[in-house]
Amino acid sequence: MRVEVQTAKKDASLIRALAETLRGQTEQADALRSTLANALLHPEVKTAFDVFGSDLPDEAFAGVFDQPRQGEWREVDL
Repeated sequence: MRVEVQTAKKDASLIRALAETLRGQTEQADALRSTLANALLHPEVKTAFDVFGSDLPDEAFAGVFDQPRQGEWREVDL
């Protein structure tokens, strides 16, 4: 398969080296493929604790929790 990409001039040789390595069926290609996939395709899953336990300023949550209710209260048997 042929792929064309645009990159900064300073990264061109790096992209060529990546492509050349990934074309091979070597252990180096497998390791590089795995490292790139983990770094770029599988970002860390964030939990609610990660978000709310973070050091984000209060302004980051402005308007999130003060949404009006959709509809009316419902009765629940406890």
